[in-house]
This record gives sequence, C-alpha cells and structure tokens, in this order.
Amino acid sequence: MTIPSRRTSLVSAAPSNAPRPGKPLTRRLAAAAVPIALVLTLTACGAFTAAVGDGARPDPTATAPLMAPGQALQKLNALLEEATSNLQPTLRYWDAWPETREQYSSGLNEHSLGYAKASRKRHVMTKVAPAKYATLLETVRSVWEAKAYRIETGPAGQAVSATTAEGFSVRIGIGSAGDIDIEATVSPIPVPDGRDLFGTPTPDPVMANGNPDILPKYDDPYWSA
Repeated sequence: MTIPSRRTSLVSAAPSNAPRPGKPLTRRLAAAAVPIALVLTLTACGAFTAAVGDGARPDPTATAPLMAPGQALQKLNALLEEATSNLQPTLRYWDAWPETREQYSSGLNEHSLGYAKASRKRHVMTKVAPAKYATLLETVRSVWEAKAYRIETGPAGQAVSATTAEGFSVRIGIGSAGDIDIEATVSPIPVPDGRDLFGTPTPDPVMANGNPDILPKYDDPYWSA
C-alpha cells in the first residue's frame, strides 16, 4: 500500500493567492477597508477625548461677529464690576491694562484663526484673611449663579470661574501669597496690526523693587480680620 507523501498533502492544502470563486475582489477590498476606517475613527475619537479631558472646549465665540475694541472693553469692565457687585464692604483694587491674544489653530497646520481674545485683570488690594476666603468666593459665585452662568470650581478654596451664555469667561483666584485676581475674557475681536487696540497703555503700579504691585496691603475691619 502506498502512503501519500505528507509534504505533498501540506503543499496542496496551502492557501492560494488567487481570488477564490464566489468572493469578488471589490468585496474583499471593502472588507479590508473597514478595519482601517475603524482605526482612523478610533484615533480621531481618542484625540478628541484627550482634548476634552485636558479641559479643552470648542470656542463658542469663534463664529460670532467681531467686536470693536471699545465694545470689548465695555464688556470686560462690566464682567469685572458684576463679579464684585455683591461684596460688602467694597474692596480696593486696580485694573490692569487689557491684553490681546491672537488665536491659532492646533495641530501640525497651525495658522491664525483670524480673531483675538481680550482679557483684563482686577487686582484686589484689600487684605482678605484666609478665614474669609470662602465668604469671598461664595459671594462672587452667587452673582454668577443668579445670572445662570456655567460655574466651575478650581482647587478647594482657591478659585471659581464662570462662562456666560455668549461664551465670555470670568474667574476669581487666590494665590499662595494672598494675592487675589479677577480676570475677564471676551472674544472675538480683530487681530492687532502692530498697535494696541485699546489705545496707549497706562503703566501698571509697581513696588519699590520693580515687581508688579499686586500684593494686598490695605486693612479692612471685616475682610482682614
């Protein structure tokens, strides 16, 4: 009896590179494309998820009409005044000159988005005792809640921020040295063309050593106790 060669049977069982009958080439190419598309989709979703996880959000003001610098300045001042409107006794402060930041796309093809954001800081100069931090933040927060702003809380007892329905933002933060800043941001405004959109800047106050004068130095019977 003749025993078939094992080598022969293995070779004959090997798959052929030729297309099998009943499975057209176009169907096989479509099936192969599915995993590739799935990988690309998952990659894109992963990138989006990572961006959201890092706190990034689509800018709701990106498609709004550009504001004139004067209008932007009015909105900045209004947001700052609103934040401190319920604080009693009133706090002493000074407002820094507005800053402008041109906005750029992210990724490899970075380019200007054609608009800028404007922000302004209010530096509180009244000394606020650590025991009054919670009162300060909650009072400001209550103003924003009454306006139905979206509220976010930073490190416990250190910061609170809010976003208006128009996409403008305002934040109050307490630094490690007891410095307290309130910052408002609005957009979109025109991209600066080499000049300051808000006119001639006024110098910020400085201390004797030349550092910005942002450390509270005025006592108050209520806030400083």
